[in-house]
Amino acid sequence: MLFTISPKLVTVVVFLVVYLLIVLGLRELTVASLAGVTILFTTGILSWEEIWHYMKFDVLALLIGVMIVARVMRQVGFFRWLGIHMANLARCDPMRMLVLFVLLSVALTAFAGATVVVALMMSLVVMDIMDILELDPRPFILAIIFAVNIAGMSTSVSSLPTILIAETLDLDFWSFAASMWFLTASGVGGLLAILLLFSRRELAKTRPMFRRMPVEPQEVIADKKMFYFCTAMFFAMVFGFATGFFVGLKPGAVAILTASVILIVAGHRLGPVVREVDWETVLSIACLLVLVGALEKTGAIHDLAQAIYPLLTAELLGPSALLWLSALISAVIDNVPFTTVMIPTLHEISPEAGPLWWALAAGTCLGGNGTVVASYANLVVVGAASERGYHIDPRAFAKRGMALVLATTCMVNLALLIALVSS
Repeated sequence: MLFTISPKLVTVVVFLVVYLLIVLGLRELTVASLAGVTILFTTGILSWEEIWHYMKFDVLALLIGVMIVARVMRQVGFFRWLGIHMANLARCDPMRMLVLFVLLSVALTAFAGATVVVALMMSLVVMDIMDILELDPRPFILAIIFAVNIAGMSTSVSSLPTILIAETLDLDFWSFAASMWFLTASGVGGLLAILLLFSRRELAKTRPMFRRMPVEPQEVIADKKMFYFCTAMFFAMVFGFATGFFVGLKPGAVAILTASVILIVAGHRLGPVVREVDWETVLSIACLLVLVGALEKTGAIHDLAQAIYPLLTAELLGPSALLWLSALISAVIDNVPFTTVMIPTLHEISPEAGPLWWALAAGTCLGGNGTVVASYANLVVVGAASERGYHIDPRAFAKRGMALVLATTCMVNLALLIALVSS
């Protein structure tokens, strides 16, 4: 060891510095996160083998597979086709489209099994439609990100934390959903109320050029056979996310298998899809996974879980405290390691399904809206938007996101207390 300082302290300091560089916009995400991993490696805190271990290939496979499928779906015109139908349904009214996009994103997230999938797909739909209407898509993109993160708590397959919790408690899809629907509805309702309150003035200034899209849905489809094949594969991937857990097939495997089949069957007609994957975002997420893994290895996350243990035993205060701590912590670090560490802690206090488990599921998902680096969905969508020329500033995201985390956590906390009192 090159330093006599505690490895835990070094790891925490490195993580905080990287986080501040990213959030304050002083360094690019890839540069800051890669520098952090380099420091941990050169100081001997992480070995080369441990770096590869903490990168979690299943997560990276999920991201790469989803990006490939998304590129393919965009090339065959799926996003424009879907967006035209949605815009016509809302008569191209910005507020109606905002509500429609949020509600559809929530519904898809409940079954998709990967928030990254829905967030990226719906954001691409929005960007294609807003290009036609000549409107700024960023308010819609942020609304979709926020909705997807909140809806991640809804079912046993809607996000990685809920998959882990449902597996621990041995809960099926509908049992989990029955316990979480009230909290999810409160969070989504709070989001819509905030969006309608604060976005009304901003969107009222936008005047779309049309009341109905000037292009018919079928006009954006150049190759119908390819369109139907890729659409079928996309829905097969979504079905795989929703059911793969029951047959031991992880989301990353489902995404990579889907992408491979599409490229094998239709790759020669689609162009260099793999080359167009946002590899910079993939590298950034891989480095962030390593940084969080270092926090896990040195015991920083475990110490945090043990520190809050005394708060969890109170009947009413415990679930509320866990909800807020999970939301605030998940706004800074990835929610999966925190969930993993908290599961055995909760199992000691409450071996059966109960309020503490629902508070953990809700808080870890609500916190994903806090900063750009709080969830994979945020990073992937912000990267995709930047590629299309729509830059989303990390500081502006954090300012709006943290305010939303506080507001929606208040709403969900109230719903949780109502459920506790009425039970």
